[in-house]
Amino acid sequence: MADIVSDLGVNLLEEEIDEVIFQTNQFLTDATFTGSQGPFWWILQMCMALAALFSIIVAAGMAYKMMVKHEPLDVMKLFRPLAVSIILCWWYPPADTGITNSGSSWCVLDFLAYIPNAIGSYTHDLYEAEASQITDRYEEVQGLIYVRDTLYQNLQAQADVARTGTSDPNLVEATMENAGVDEVMAMEKDASKLWFTSLTAGAIVGLDKIIMLIALIVFRVGWWSTIYCQQILLGMLTIFGPIQWAFSLLPKWEGAWAKWLIRYLTVHFYGAMLYFVGFYVLLLFDIVLTIQVENLTAITASEATMAAFLQNAFFSAGYLMAASIVALKCLNLVPDLAAWMIPEGDTAFSTRNFGEGVAQQAKSTATGMLSGHII
Repeated sequence: MADIVSDLGVNLLEEEIDEVIFQTNQFLTDATFTGSQGPFWWILQMCMALAALFSIIVAAGMAYKMMVKHEPLDVMKLFRPLAVSIILCWWYPPADTGITNSGSSWCVLDFLAYIPNAIGSYTHDLYEAEASQITDRYEEVQGLIYVRDTLYQNLQAQADVARTGTSDPNLVEATMENAGVDEVMAMEKDASKLWFTSLTAGAIVGLDKIIMLIALIVFRVGWWSTIYCQQILLGMLTIFGPIQWAFSLLPKWEGAWAKWLIRYLTVHFYGAMLYFVGFYVLLLFDIVLTIQVENLTAITASEATMAAFLQNAFFSAGYLMAASIVALKCLNLVPDLAAWMIPEGDTAFSTRNFGEGVAQQAKSTATGMLSGHII
């Protein structure tokens, strides 16, 4: 049996890109990019070094004012640079930074991401459980589409044979002598009607596959854009986080560390909320794929039902297209849901609209190409 995915070029569920959703820290130091360390390791080291230097300068200034200018000794003020320095030392695993010889893989970022990752792992399991059912349903749709196309090709061949026969002068003359002129005219009329019907139905079948392709592309673009926006934001927060913590030592920027923490946790919850929303999205796809299976099963029951379909051809993937648009709208809720998990969490407006904008552009491009081919 032919695989429709090889024709459409996109699958409903592809796990290769989904695997990066909890891999930001590993990606930043992935040795496969630039050798011994990752592509952003140098920038991360510089940010940690600048933050440490800034913390030392601020702590020295505090100690100078307390000792030389005889200001009151405030232990808590001196404790803050110490706390920040400890955080900077354990910002990334010591095994990567080389600060200690313990070989420990634990770090501050892993501690902060523990709860979001734990919730994300659970929602990912729910998503995978539903995805296994969707995969079976999707394969069933592929098989029925293959059967439908095979039956259509057989009926199309019959229509071509009938049209070719009515175009043969010798056959027409022999039939006219045996059955009469009226019978020949009726035969030519039926052959032309059958050929035109098969041609129209063929266009509907082709457009049905294109609609299915657009539906899958719209869904996957919205899904991937949310993942990559999360990775971009997490990477930026991870790399430049030490500077934010160092700036929090200054009186005017005391809340810088808290704002960074809110943003980091909010963005980290994107993964958990993405799979949470994805679970309900797959439930929707389960419904529409079930409807498509029922329609295709009725169409492919026999040649008679297939012939009836040719007379009243319709798009079996129409509900799938509607479901992908609804899914895209649901995926735009991910930043808001993640922000609700954290008190006063920031809502990423750009992330919420990036997927919709890219998917809309992809859909417009595909529709334009489709219109150009039809014209």
